[in-house]
Amino acid sequence: MTTRTSIATFADETTPRFPSAPIPNPQSSVTNYQLPVTSYQSPLRGFTLVELLIGAAILVTAIVALLGAFLGQVTLNEHARNLTWAVNDANRVMEQVRQQNSGSGCTTPTAVPPSSAGCPGPPAGTCLRWDQWLASTTPGTGGGGKSVQPSPNVNELIVVTCQDQDGGAAASDHCERGSQVGTGEWTGHPDGTATTFDPIRLTVAVCWRHRGRVLGECTWNGATLQANDADGDGVIESSAMLSTLMTCRQ
Repeated sequence: MTTRTSIATFADETTPRFPSAPIPNPQSSVTNYQLPVTSYQSPLRGFTLVELLIGAAILVTAIVALLGAFLGQVTLNEHARNLTWAVNDANRVMEQVRQQNSGSGCTTPTAVPPSSAGCPGPPAGTCLRWDQWLASTTPGTGGGGKSVQPSPNVNELIVVTCQDQDGGAAASDHCERGSQVGTGEWTGHPDGTATTFDPIRLTVAVCWRHRGRVLGECTWNGATLQANDADGDGVIESSAMLSTLMTCRQ
């Protein structure tokens, strides 16, 4: 009998033995029930707007710097390529002059360009200057064409300066057109006075246009390149230039 009374008393107890969170009533509205608020911070946190803006600004700055470096490298590569081609063209002209002044038939050195069917003259087939000879692609007689790109016949000019052995800016120091240099070549010597300089000081310079700039002592008139002795030393100079003393070689 005592045992039953004890069990009944335990069953009638209304005070829980252990504290617990409130249990929601299934029939009550969800809005009336509030979960316990717990303070918790995830170890993975995102970027703030300010951080994103700063990162984007750094990325844009880096891209602009890399793009500028890339474009600069492209320009330098183009310049190096054109410089190599220009020096090669100057070598072709210089070698042709050497061949012309070789052999038993040579008595006085000259820098007159040979005739070629591709030269406009006048008369047709006559090369008035070395630039025309180099531009001619006639097999066997022409220079094979210019090299500097793009549009080499427009953006490249070969200028040959012929002087006496000592050189100089005076008109008397330059070879006369027709006798020792081409009739259309740049020279400071008045026409009609023949010269017989031996040896001759020969300078082959190449001017060309690159991205709107003119390299060498030449000017651009909007259509063609023209020789221009800007420093007044009597020689057309360029970064692609060869100079030598030349006489007849038997």
